[in-house]
Amino acid sequence: MSEKFVNRLLSSLDAQGVGRLSTVMKRVTLKAQDVLYLPDERITEIYFPENCAISMLTIMKNGACIESATVGCEGASWISASFRSPTMPCQTMVAIPGTAYRLPTDAIELEIQKNGRFHNILSHYSHALLIQTLRSTACNGLHTVEQRCSRWILATLDRVNLEQFEITQEFLAKLLGVQRTGITQVIGRLLSEGILTRTERGHIRLGDKEKLEETACECYGIMKKQFSSKY
Repeated sequence: MSEKFVNRLLSSLDAQGVGRLSTVMKRVTLKAQDVLYLPDERITEIYFPENCAISMLTIMKNGACIESATVGCEGASWISASFRSPTMPCQTMVAIPGTAYRLPTDAIELEIQKNGRFHNILSHYSHALLIQTLRSTACNGLHTVEQRCSRWILATLDRVNLEQFEITQEFLAKLLGVQRTGITQVIGRLLSEGILTRTERGHIRLGDKEKLEETACECYGIMKKQFSSKY
């Protein structure tokens, strides 16, 4: 397989690694709100996004939920499955539709054993993802809906490598664990000020990134720095 990978983890593979994984690697299209893993379900396949975004949701008994972490072209759906952690307590869903590479967990685990550099990169990425999760916990409790919504939009645009993406306000509210009315008010203000523009129903386009960064909380910059490092 000579294709150059968009996904940063797969792009770190050398020719030998690509050769070992090419026979079990499949490029798939993921739709919005597809459920990839259920809580505590054994994980047998790992997704490496190209231009989609995957969300890990913590779900309560009453059905309430909130996003714990988001993954895009910088990472993978649940890389710890390759480090002998075959399950996770979260539900994993597709937030932004797009394409990804799907690989069997056992194939990634074998590559980790054979490829020390790949092992180190996945370890560093896992650490960055842990920091994102911890930071998200604080952000969800301490920052306003507007700050969190702006941070989420900025981070998602970075992950899908596009200037726009499609998501309903209802689903965005679900990810952020807030009422839809709150998201409607925030999006409405950002649109009225030209910070965002809307091309069609459900699509959000960036209008003024500098102003959106001013609206977002400091968590955006902190998280971006972690994933910008060479893990």
